Amino acid sequence: MVAAQQLAPPFALAAAPRVDADAVIASQGGAKVTFGDVDAFAERMPEADRSHFFDSPQRIQSLIMNLLLQRQLAAEAREHGLDKDPDVLAAKGGVTDAVLAKAETARLRRELVIPDFSELAQEEFIAHPEKYATGGVFDVKQILVSTGIRSDDEAKALAEKAAAEVKADPAAFDALVEKYSDDPGKSRDHGLVHNADSKAYDETFHEAALALQKPGDLSPLIKTPFGYHLLQLVERKPAQPQPFEKVRDDVIATLKSEFIEKSVRTHLDVLRNNPLDADAGRVASLRTRYKIETPLEAPAAAATGPAAKAKDGRTASKP
Repeated sequence: MVAAQQLAPPFALAAAPRVDADAVIASQGGAKVTFGDVDAFAERMPEADRSHFFDSPQRIQSLIMNLLLQRQLAAEAREHGLDKDPDVLAAKGGVTDAVLAKAETARLRRELVIPDFSELAQEEFIAHPEKYATGGVFDVKQILVSTGIRSDDEAKALAEKAAAEVKADPAAFDALVEKYSDDPGKSRDHGLVHNADSKAYDETFHEAALALQKPGDLSPLIKTPFGYHLLQLVERKPAQPQPFEKVRDDVIATLKSEFIEKSVRTHLDVLRNNPLDADAGRVASLRTRYKIETPLEAPAAAATGPAAKAKDGRTASKP
């Protein structure tokens, strides 16, 4: 991985000159990422957002790794002649590495040799019949008091107030969604959450939903990383099992899809795991390459070393 832990702290420097556009920051599997490549990415975002985006070792590392993966896929696409494919040539914006990487990924999916899953389908159905049951419904409504726009104490107090009003009049849940919930879609669906029993939801949310049995049942106040939630069951109907012959084609289609996606992921992981050569100093310089200099920062930018003196006589230090 890119040595993100070695990145320097954010100094108050102006954007670096672009004379080093061809200098290589990192290389992997024959692909290279230069300052010019990163500049091109940065120029596609609003100038005011660049400093914040690059002031993160994780985002810098992710950007470099994604660009290297894209370049490796683009190289494979050229090896397979996709840069001369009429559909690729007709792509809006021209034959870029991004276009070629997408075309190569599509080729991987298209040209995979897929096994015959006819026999395996029945084994899959016997092992996981619930995946192919149909007709199930598990819908709840929620009031979400977000901790992202207020302090935890403020959110908890507001949520407890909402919970007291809900308990006093459960039939007023929709009106209380409008009054208290921070869910952006509340005006459209009154806080409705489909398939609330899905494990895709936060574990605390998932368990609170499963505890609801009859329409109208209310959950206690629960907390997730999103904030405080109150749930009310709208409808709960178990899915009905289906005979194998009725879902056989669906099972085979599912197995094929899983095989294709796993094969593509495996290929991408091979590319990601190719030996990586990254220049730690150049990676670190991205942290301040797009820093917007303010009048207050200018003196710090002019400092020549750790012993440089500030106007008040103190030693200037790097934040």
